Amino acid sequence: MRPAHRTLVVLAPLLIAASGCSGLSKLDWPPFGRDSWQHPDDVVKALDVKSGSRVADLGAGKGYFVPHLADAVGHEGRVYAVEVESESVDELAERFRDRHEVVPTLGDFDDPKLPDGSIDVVLIVNTYHHIENRPAYFQRLQQDLAPGGRIAVIEPDSDLRGVLAWTLDEGHTSSARDVVREMEEGGYLLVASHDFLPVQIFEVFSPE
Repeated sequence: MRPAHRTLVVLAPLLIAASGCSGLSKLDWPPFGRDSWQHPDDVVKALDVKSGSRVADLGAGKGYFVPHLADAVGHEGRVYAVEVESESVDELAERFRDRHEVVPTLGDFDDPKLPDGSIDVVLIVNTYHHIENRPAYFQRLQQDLAPGGRIAVIEPDSDLRGVLAWTLDEGHTSSARDVVREMEEGGYLLVASHDFLPVQIFEVFSPE
Protein backbone atom coordinates (compact mmCIF):
# COMPACT_ATOMS: atom_id res chain seq x y z
CA MET A 1 0.00 0.00 0.00
CA ARG A 2 1.32 3.43 -0.95
CA PRO A 3 2.30 5.84 1.87
CA ALA A 4 -0.60 7.77 3.40
CA HIS A 5 -3.17 5.53 1.73
CA ARG A 6 -4.49 3.84 4.85
CA THR A 7 -6.47 6.87 6.00
CA LEU A 8 -8.06 7.23 2.58
CA VAL A 9 -9.01 3.55 2.56
CA VAL A 10 -11.00 4.09 5.74
CA LEU A 11 -12.63 7.26 4.42
CA ALA A 12 -13.28 6.19 0.83
CA PRO A 13 -16.89 5.02 1.34
CA LEU A 14 -17.72 8.47 2.77
CA LEU A 15 -16.19 10.53 -0.05
CA ILE A 16 -19.21 10.81 -2.29
CA ALA A 17 -19.73 14.50 -3.07
CA ALA A 18 -19.27 15.63 -6.67
CA SER A 19 -17.13 18.61 -7.68
CA GLY A 20 -16.84 18.66 -11.45
CA CYS A 21 -14.88 16.67 -14.02
CA SER A 22 -11.56 16.01 -12.34
CA GLY A 23 -11.57 12.24 -12.41
CA LEU A 24 -11.56 12.42 -8.61
CA SER A 25 -14.78 14.26 -7.84
CA LYS A 26 -15.72 11.90 -5.01
CA LEU A 27 -12.62 12.91 -3.02
CA ASP A 28 -13.38 16.62 -2.66
CA TRP A 29 -15.48 16.21 0.44
CA PRO A 30 -15.19 18.53 3.47
CA PRO A 31 -13.66 18.51 6.03
CA PHE A 32 -10.88 16.52 4.37
CA GLY A 33 -10.56 18.50 1.15
CA ARG A 34 -8.20 18.16 -1.75
CA ASP A 35 -5.02 18.97 0.17
CA SER A 36 -5.37 15.71 2.11
CA TRP A 37 -4.79 13.62 -1.03
CA GLN A 38 -3.27 15.99 -3.61
CA HIS A 39 -0.26 17.04 -1.48
CA PRO A 40 0.41 20.19 -3.54
CA ASP A 41 3.49 21.30 -1.62
CA ASP A 42 5.07 17.87 -2.07
CA VAL A 43 4.26 17.98 -5.79
CA VAL A 44 5.93 21.37 -6.23
CA LYS A 45 8.93 20.21 -4.20
CA ALA A 46 9.25 17.05 -6.32
CA LEU A 47 9.31 19.22 -9.45
CA ASP A 48 12.14 21.33 -8.00
CA VAL A 49 10.46 24.56 -9.09
CA LYS A 50 12.91 27.36 -8.34
CA SER A 51 12.65 31.11 -7.84
CA GLY A 52 12.50 32.77 -11.23
CA SER A 53 11.18 29.67 -13.03
CA ARG A 54 8.51 29.88 -15.68
CA VAL A 55 5.82 27.27 -15.12
CA ALA A 56 2.63 26.45 -17.02
CA ASP A 57 -0.39 24.94 -15.28
CA LEU A 58 -2.07 23.36 -18.29
CA GLY A 59 -5.78 22.99 -17.58
CA ALA A 60 -5.56 25.14 -14.46
CA GLY A 61 -9.28 24.93 -13.69
CA LYS A 62 -10.12 27.23 -10.81
CA GLY A 63 -6.42 27.59 -9.99
CA TYR A 64 -5.87 25.03 -7.25
CA PHE A 65 -2.14 24.64 -7.97
CA VAL A 66 -1.52 28.24 -9.04
CA PRO A 67 -0.76 29.80 -5.63
CA HIS A 68 1.57 26.93 -4.73
CA LEU A 69 3.44 27.39 -7.99
CA ALA A 70 3.45 31.18 -7.65
CA ASP A 71 4.99 30.94 -4.18
CA ALA A 72 7.71 28.71 -5.60
CA VAL A 73 8.62 30.88 -8.62
CA GLY A 74 8.55 34.13 -6.64
CA HIS A 75 8.23 37.66 -7.99
CA GLU A 76 10.77 37.09 -10.75
CA GLY A 77 9.06 33.97 -12.09
CA ARG A 78 5.85 33.40 -14.00
CA VAL A 79 2.97 30.95 -13.73
CA TYR A 80 0.93 30.63 -16.93
CA ALA A 81 -2.52 29.42 -15.87
CA VAL A 82 -3.91 27.97 -19.10
CA GLU A 83 -7.56 27.30 -19.87
CA VAL A 84 -9.45 26.98 -23.15
CA GLU A 85 -12.61 28.89 -22.17
CA SER A 86 -12.54 32.66 -21.85
CA GLU A 87 -14.84 32.59 -18.83
CA SER A 88 -12.40 30.38 -16.96
CA VAL A 89 -9.51 32.66 -17.85
CA ASP A 90 -11.51 35.68 -16.65
CA GLU A 91 -12.17 33.92 -13.34
CA LEU A 92 -8.48 33.14 -12.94
CA ALA A 93 -7.60 36.75 -13.71
CA GLU A 94 -10.00 37.97 -11.05
CA ARG A 95 -8.85 35.50 -8.43
CA PHE A 96 -5.16 36.27 -8.94
CA ARG A 97 -5.41 39.95 -9.84
CA ASP A 98 -2.99 40.85 -7.03
CA ARG A 99 -0.30 38.37 -8.07
CA HIS A 100 1.64 39.81 -11.00
CA GLU A 101 3.60 36.58 -11.46
CA VAL A 102 0.38 34.77 -12.49
CA VAL A 103 -0.49 35.05 -16.18
CA PRO A 104 -3.99 33.73 -17.02
CA THR A 105 -3.71 32.40 -20.57
CA LEU A 106 -6.40 31.53 -23.10
CA GLY A 107 -5.21 28.52 -25.05
CA ASP A 108 -6.66 26.50 -27.89
CA PHE A 109 -7.46 22.81 -27.76
CA ASP A 110 -4.40 22.10 -29.93
CA ASP A 111 -2.11 24.90 -28.67
CA PRO A 112 -1.76 26.26 -25.13
CA LYS A 113 -0.43 29.58 -26.51
CA LEU A 114 2.67 29.60 -24.34
CA PRO A 115 5.74 31.72 -25.13
CA ASP A 116 8.14 29.74 -27.31
CA GLY A 117 11.28 28.38 -25.70
CA SER A 118 10.45 29.78 -22.26
CA ILE A 119 8.74 27.18 -20.06
CA ASP A 120 10.75 25.27 -17.47
CA VAL A 121 7.94 23.04 -16.21
CA VAL A 122 4.52 22.20 -17.65
CA LEU A 123 2.21 20.74 -15.01
CA ILE A 124 -0.85 18.82 -16.21
CA VAL A 125 -3.17 17.68 -13.42
CA ASN A 126 -6.29 15.60 -14.15
CA THR A 127 -6.35 17.00 -17.69
CA TYR A 128 -4.18 14.68 -19.78
CA HIS A 129 -7.09 12.38 -20.68
CA HIS A 130 -8.99 15.34 -22.20
CA ILE A 131 -6.25 16.15 -24.73
CA GLU A 132 -6.86 14.77 -28.22
CA ASN A 133 -4.09 13.43 -30.46
CA ARG A 134 -1.74 13.50 -27.51
CA PRO A 135 1.53 12.43 -29.18
CA ALA A 136 1.15 15.17 -31.79
CA TYR A 137 0.04 17.71 -29.18
CA PHE A 138 3.06 17.13 -26.98
CA GLN A 139 5.41 17.01 -29.94
CA ARG A 140 4.28 20.55 -30.81
CA LEU A 141 4.57 21.57 -27.15
CA GLN A 142 8.33 20.97 -27.29
CA GLN A 143 8.72 24.34 -28.99
CA ASP A 144 7.48 26.04 -25.81
CA LEU A 145 10.00 24.38 -23.49
CA ALA A 146 13.17 26.07 -22.34
CA PRO A 147 16.41 24.05 -22.43
CA GLY A 148 16.05 21.39 -19.75
CA GLY A 149 12.28 21.89 -19.67
CA ARG A 150 10.05 19.14 -18.34
CA ILE A 151 6.43 18.03 -18.53
CA ALA A 152 4.76 16.55 -15.44
CA VAL A 153 1.61 14.48 -15.87
CA ILE A 154 -0.59 13.82 -12.83
CA GLU A 155 -3.64 11.71 -13.64
CA PRO A 156 -6.22 9.56 -11.85
CA ASP A 157 -4.74 6.07 -12.03
CA SER A 158 -6.79 3.66 -14.14
CA ASP A 159 -4.78 0.75 -12.72
CA LEU A 160 -5.86 1.52 -9.16
CA ARG A 161 -7.55 -1.41 -7.46
CA GLY A 162 -9.39 -1.97 -4.20
CA VAL A 163 -11.50 0.47 -2.20
CA LEU A 164 -9.73 3.56 -3.53
CA ALA A 165 -10.73 2.69 -7.09
CA TRP A 166 -14.29 3.64 -6.07
CA THR A 167 -13.20 7.26 -5.86
CA LEU A 168 -12.36 7.51 -9.56
CA ASP A 169 -14.74 8.77 -12.23
CA GLU A 170 -15.08 6.24 -15.04
CA GLY A 171 -13.62 7.46 -18.31
CA HIS A 172 -11.49 10.16 -16.67
CA THR A 173 -8.38 8.16 -15.84
CA SER A 174 -5.10 7.10 -17.44
CA SER A 175 -2.58 4.37 -16.86
CA ALA A 176 1.10 5.14 -16.38
CA ARG A 177 1.86 2.60 -19.11
CA ASP A 178 -0.27 4.42 -21.70
CA VAL A 179 1.00 7.86 -20.69
CA VAL A 180 4.64 6.76 -21.04
CA ARG A 181 3.94 5.17 -24.43
CA GLU A 182 2.15 8.24 -25.79
CA MET A 183 4.76 10.65 -24.48
CA GLU A 184 7.51 8.53 -26.05
CA GLU A 185 5.61 8.72 -29.33
CA GLY A 186 5.65 12.50 -28.90
CA GLY A 187 9.42 12.53 -28.50
CA TYR A 188 9.88 12.42 -24.70
CA LEU A 189 11.70 10.27 -22.20
CA LEU A 190 10.47 9.38 -18.73
CA VAL A 191 12.88 11.03 -16.27
CA ALA A 192 11.05 10.58 -12.95
CA SER A 193 8.12 8.67 -11.50
CA HIS A 194 6.66 9.47 -8.08
CA ASP A 195 4.32 7.24 -6.06
CA PHE A 196 3.36 9.40 -3.06
CA LEU A 197 -0.04 10.40 -4.49
CA PRO A 198 -2.64 7.87 -3.31
CA VAL A 199 -4.93 7.79 -6.34
CA GLN A 200 -2.94 9.43 -9.13
CA ILE A 201 0.07 8.63 -11.26
CA PHE A 202 2.83 11.27 -11.31
CA GLU A 203 5.20 10.96 -14.25
CA VAL A 204 7.80 13.50 -15.43
CA PHE A 205 9.18 13.72 -18.97
CA SER A 206 11.86 15.58 -20.88
CA PRO A 207 12.35 15.83 -24.64
CA GLU A 208 14.71 13.24 -26.09
